[in-house]
Amino acid sequence: MIFRKKASARTGFEELEEEEDYPRENPYVHKLRMILEQVLARYQISYREFRPLLIDTDTPPESLLDEDQVEALLEQISEDLNFLRIVTDRPAYFADYIQRMYEDDGLVVQVCPKGEDFSADVNVVLDMEQQGECPLKQLREEVLYIPLYKRQWRPVENMGNLDISIPIGYNTVIVKGVL
Repeated sequence: MIFRKKASARTGFEELEEEEDYPRENPYVHKLRMILEQVLARYQISYREFRPLLIDTDTPPESLLDEDQVEALLEQISEDLNFLRIVTDRPAYFADYIQRMYEDDGLVVQVCPKGEDFSADVNVVLDMEQQGECPLKQLREEVLYIPLYKRQWRPVENMGNLDISIPIGYNTVIVKGVL
């Protein structure tokens, strides 16, 4: 079992919450742009104002034949992006992407090492790590924290709709028509 700290409304202190262990995968990564647009709209953030911090994965693909989920995510969110900061232990991996974004769109992608606080100027954190702690304590209250693997994204079984429940910080948001 995995235990996660959770703020308690009852006591005002953090309590350990038991979380079930589940396969660390996210079948919705390939539809993330559509999901993000709905989440941003719900929080009244336009895509133009979208300033993401991407926390790179801690489990790269086991073989060169496997698709890298980080690359799939970047390809989806890149169009019309005005800001991007990547926190990673493998900056060389992103060199081609950074060069292409600069040449094609004029976007200067910022790359920072893991372990430091680089949350200034961001309004959304896209966490691709499967292990490690959630950085909620280090983030400002208005920053949306979206863990892609640390918490399970589930289909909502509500009258046959194609909705999913997405964890954002300590909350969840229902996104319509994604499956």
